[in-house]
Parts: sequence; structure tokens; C-alpha cells
Amino acid sequence: MLRKRLAGVVLALALTAGSPAVAEAAAADGGSAASVLWEAYPESAVHPGNGAGDPRVMDVAVDAPSTGELLTTVRLLLPRGWSRDARRTWPTLWMLHGGGGDHKQYTESSHIAEMAAERDVIVVMPETSPCSSYTDWYNGGRGGTPRWEEYLTRDLPRLLESRYRAGTERAVLGLSMGGGGALSLAARNPGHFRAVAALSPESHTLYKAPGLGFSGPDFVKLGALACSKGGEKTDWRRIWGEPGYPFDTFDPADVRQRAVWAASNPYDIAEGLRGTRLYLTYGNGDGSAGPGWDWNGGNPPPVPASRCSDPTAAGTDDLGVEKAFWAMNNLFRARLAGLGIPAEVCSATGTHSWPYWDREIHYALPMLVGALDQAG
Repeated sequence: MLRKRLAGVVLALALTAGSPAVAEAAAADGGSAASVLWEAYPESAVHPGNGAGDPRVMDVAVDAPSTGELLTTVRLLLPRGWSRDARRTWPTLWMLHGGGGDHKQYTESSHIAEMAAERDVIVVMPETSPCSSYTDWYNGGRGGTPRWEEYLTRDLPRLLESRYRAGTERAVLGLSMGGGGALSLAARNPGHFRAVAALSPESHTLYKAPGLGFSGPDFVKLGALACSKGGEKTDWRRIWGEPGYPFDTFDPADVRQRAVWAASNPYDIAEGLRGTRLYLTYGNGDGSAGPGWDWNGGNPPPVPASRCSDPTAAGTDDLGVEKAFWAMNNLFRARLAGLGIPAEVCSATGTHSWPYWDREIHYALPMLVGALDQAG
């Protein structure tokens, strides 16, 4: 991620060098407050001949008022037959990265490029900040930027619809911070996404762990460390303020900005998910058995009957991270059930890591694409 004051220098150097990866510097579209600064066409083993003439992978640098000083990149996986001049549009599958990640996280760590190669959808992998929490930041009550919810539900969709033949049918998948973001964005904007798949999501940011385990706010605090690289410290309280009791205070009357947290907490706003197709999956922190699956040319994951065993939270193989997510997602699952909101749930053995998420992406993809009225 670049700051906008550096973006012009980067673009000028690339154009001066005649880089084939840079296609254009484009002005803003009338339908969006966002504008395109450049496009690039990264090659990969899946798409070795990728290029401007017949792109299957495209990185788009986006300048939007909602992101403030931050210039973001979105990676697009484009379906066969895609063209800027096509008479049709394509539905979009959004994939939200986890804490510390960016627009390259899924293509570098999963097999989504292979999985989506023959799907008739545009896969949208937006970069936010490593600690965005996919929300409009509180900033001490002053508001302002970054406004990630505004960027992801207004500015970027309008840009993709006006320039890249994206339709208005959307589904979303996210993991960890991105899983919580997928649930929160869908709940706060009913109807914006037809389906949500949440993998080890931060589904209850106000979860209080017993004893010394990780609580929900701890992951927001840890995420801020990922944003504090290069000596530029990020205060975690900029995101939603302070959650108050029972975190960082023993006074039950000291609620601080708890209401701000609750307004974006999937657990508290779960009613907004009614009518949205849901897939929720999480592990128990025990990685001793492994995922029981690898890509190997597209072989399907183990069926739910053998995979989704509802184990106890017995493992701490990832320092207790997934064990905490196991606890908060059990509460979130019960919350959905109490509201009468249906969801497909897979609670399995496993840790907060890619072998398990890659497996669950492969499993969730047919549901997500099916919700977009495409062949599953």
C-alpha cells in the first residue's frame, strides 16, 4: 500500500521506464468518486500469458476520497471472454483478506486462481490496510478517513461497474479479520451481498475470554501492530474507540465507546444477515491431524460428515488463536440459531492457517457462485 503523495512518483517512474505492466493512468469515472491510477497484468503459473490483450489477472490501483491518504490496489480475476466492451456484465465474488494481508493474499496463499479459472464471475480481491477491520474509523469521534465500509460498499463497486463490466450481483468470502468484515458489511448493508462465507471470522469483537485467553479486542490491538510498520504507529483506538467494561476496566459503568464497537460487531448486528446465504467455518486450535486435504488438481474436500465434527476446543497449536475464534464463533453460531437465521456451519479440527482455509474456500465456492445464479 502506498500513500497518495508517493503514487505520482511511482506512476511517473513506471511510465518513463516504459513498463509493460502499466496500462494507463485514468481519470475518475462519472459514476464513482474513485479513480484508476494504473493497471498491471501480473503473470503466474496459472495464467502465464496474462497481458493487456487478453487479461485474466489485473491489478488496479485506486484513488478514492474514502481511503484518505492511502492508495489501494484491487486484484481482479477475470473470466474467460471478459472484455471492457462486452454487452453483458458479470457477477462479482469479493474476497476480503485477513489482518496483515493485502490484495495478493489469496492468489499467493490459496488455489483460488485455479478454482475460479472456469467460473463465470469476476473475483474481486481488494486491498485495505492491514488493520482496517473493514469499517469506517471512529478517529476519536471525529470520523474522517479511512472509511473502509464506504470504499467497499460504494466507491469501489461503482468503479468496477462503470469501468470493468461488473454487475450488481455480489457474494463475499473473508477469513479472520476479513471474515468478520464480510459478516459486518453484509449485516450493515442488507442485500448488498447475496451470500457470505466466513472462515475463522472475528465474529464477536466484544467476546470476553475466560482466564488469560484472547478476547475480541485483543485481535484489534494485534492488528494495529501490523499497521505500525516503518515507525508509523497506529493507535488501535482510532478504529472504534475503547470497548469499556469488561475490557481494560473493572467498572461495569465504564462503557466508553462500547456502542461504537457493537454497531459493527457481527454478533450484535446479526439480524441484518437475515435472507443472506451463510457459510461459517472455524477450527478448534488442534492441528495434529492436518487438514486431510490438499489441492492436487481440484479433488474435493472431505464431506461435511467427516470434516465438520464439532470438536472441543482442545488445541493451542497456534498459541491459542483459533481456540479463541472457536469460542467466539460458537457464540455467534448460537446467536444465529436463536434469531432463526439459517447457516451452514462447519466446526472442525484445525488451526488459524492456510491449509484449512484453502480447503474451505474450495468447499464454499459452489454455494457462493450458486447464489449469484451461476452454475455451482
